[in-house]
Amino acid sequence: MLAISIGCDRLQKIVTPQQQEETLKIGFIVAGERVTYPNGAEMAVTEINQRGGLLGMPVELIGHINKEAGPEVSAQIAERLIVEDGIIALIGPNRSSHAVVVGPIAQRHGIPMITTTATNPNVTNAGNFVFMASFTDSFQGAVMAQFAKADLGTSTAAVITQSGDLYTEGISEFFARDFGGLGGEIVAQEFYEDETSDFTAQLTRIADLQPDALFIAGFVQETSLITQQARAMPLLNADGDPTIFLGADAWDSELLYGNADAEVEGSFFSGHFSPETDEPTARAFVDAYEAIYVSTPTGGIGVSYDAVKLLFEAVERAGSLDPEKIREQLAATENYIGATTIAGYDENRHPTKSAVIFTIKNGEKQFHKQIDP
Repeated sequence: MLAISIGCDRLQKIVTPQQQEETLKIGFIVAGERVTYPNGAEMAVTEINQRGGLLGMPVELIGHINKEAGPEVSAQIAERLIVEDGIIALIGPNRSSHAVVVGPIAQRHGIPMITTTATNPNVTNAGNFVFMASFTDSFQGAVMAQFAKADLGTSTAAVITQSGDLYTEGISEFFARDFGGLGGEIVAQEFYEDETSDFTAQLTRIADLQPDALFIAGFVQETSLITQQARAMPLLNADGDPTIFLGADAWDSELLYGNADAEVEGSFFSGHFSPETDEPTARAFVDAYEAIYVSTPTGGIGVSYDAVKLLFEAVERAGSLDPEKIREQLAATENYIGATTIAGYDENRHPTKSAVIFTIKNGEKQFHKQIDP
């Protein structure tokens, strides 16, 4: 069963189902507009309950969608889930800027925490109870830099970044570092504030330098506007061809590639998994999700499913609800196969896993290639 709370400073549950006394409670936090992410986590809970529960006990997912508020509200939710609801583990948040403040709370209480699509490497700095289910931005940035240089043949790139956010600043830094390290030239690094709507000044400076590629490190609303305004200029490379737009996993949303106003046709971005996969376990996840929700899962939904499954497998290997034993088994994870795959964890509790690259054609996201670590 899933109890969901949606709101900003309101932390009350909208739905509170009757639960058995011995139900094991898992906390789940989502920040922003990714309201479908709990679907993946709930699928994992449904599967374990259909098998008789976790260690013979039913599992309840207590989900909170922090739709508009900042990291401090996610921190309040986490504290309440641990202290008042008595969760045995915490899944999420999905945003790095939220995960980095929630991690110390889980660490202080000794509660295992597995982030979903939080990708900045610093989210595990709080300590050994905090794990990531997604790849890191250091890997993702290197993937996109290598792809831009080797596959697309670009030699110059500009970067435009939302300032003041851990994820956006981190991914742009990693991309720029790796692109330069491969012999490419970063000709411009421009910044903008959250909720900016006019990017004329930044794009004009970039256009003067005629880059082959523009890496956009931002969220979907601003990215839609940036691409629209850049194409209207138009933004061209030195040969007079349209500058190629590049992005990262924040682009994996129909709010972007399904937006008729966004000019993202022919763009490329990195993501967590492709629903076009032929891998049997991942294929079974996609088919089951589409049957239940009549929609195709994004990478974030897949990683949310995986984070819960990773926890369940660790608990079953531990044969115990002791937090330290669960933590030890999470660290010992090897060859996990779900919607995505994880070969194992390093000493920083960062997973070794693949990334995929998508392109946008005819207004739809299409699988382009997989990049293995």
